[in-house]
Amino acid sequence: MYLCALFNVCCLLLLVACYSCDSLVNYIGFVKNLPLPITNKFAYLGSTLSNSVSIDDEINNRIAKASAAFGRLRKTVWNRRGITLETKMKVYRAVVLPTLLYGCETWTVYSRHARKLNHFHTTRLRSIMNIKWHQRIPDTAVLTRAMTTSIHTMLMKHQARWAGHIVRMEDDRIPKRLFYGELSEGKRSQGGQKKRYKDSLKVSLKTLQIDTSTWENAAMDRSKWRSGLSIGATAAEKRRMAEAEEKRCKRKDFTTSNPPNTPLHMCPICKRLFQARIGLISHRRTHRNLT
Repeated sequence: MYLCALFNVCCLLLLVACYSCDSLVNYIGFVKNLPLPITNKFAYLGSTLSNSVSIDDEINNRIAKASAAFGRLRKTVWNRRGITLETKMKVYRAVVLPTLLYGCETWTVYSRHARKLNHFHTTRLRSIMNIKWHQRIPDTAVLTRAMTTSIHTMLMKHQARWAGHIVRMEDDRIPKRLFYGELSEGKRSQGGQKKRYKDSLKVSLKTLQIDTSTWENAAMDRSKWRSGLSIGATAAEKRRMAEAEEKRCKRKDFTTSNPPNTPLHMCPICKRLFQARIGLISHRRTHRNLT
């Protein structure tokens, strides 16, 4: 127990040292005559920690583990015709989704991460329901058939639930001290900043239609907080699916009303026709050079 704790502390110190400066040695010390090598990332309590202060490696690791869990059940569950879709979805929610979203409550999620996870989610749902790509069924219809939500909504709901749990903790608990703690010195550099956990939480609360100025008071009542999150998540998922369907309809209508061979843009100088606006912009540069 002591050696395990010592090893974890050494790994954390090593990660910080590697992030702050470059070392000229290949290891930091020894435990029972075994060297502790310098590394840029390592697994701690099932999560991948990286010196780049990013969850890119963690996302890839979660997808790999969830894919392995899904593959182990392919012959016994997903491809079995005697098992109903409802039962398959229960197994999927109990095995694959917890593996995919393990520790997501503490992630600082960018849109690229959510899209990558949601792509894995919808792809596996298509595989369970035996939906082929040539059937041209959109993701909104896939989620409706599976009676589940997108990963975007799941991430926001999980994060908001964890934040409410932190608020209800005692003040001396380490998670709460870290959540409300601030650096005594230092400042953020100029230019684009890396996203913070509270930035991600604020976006989630707004999407779930929760007031960001009074959410801490609302989170003190656990039952009301969880019911409010469920209502907000349902409304957010409906809005997201409606926006996706509207965007898809606009794209289909534009393609139908404007065939590829129909010119849409005309040069005001030489009356030449172009299908794309970018083609007209590039063409007008030639007239500018001639003049």
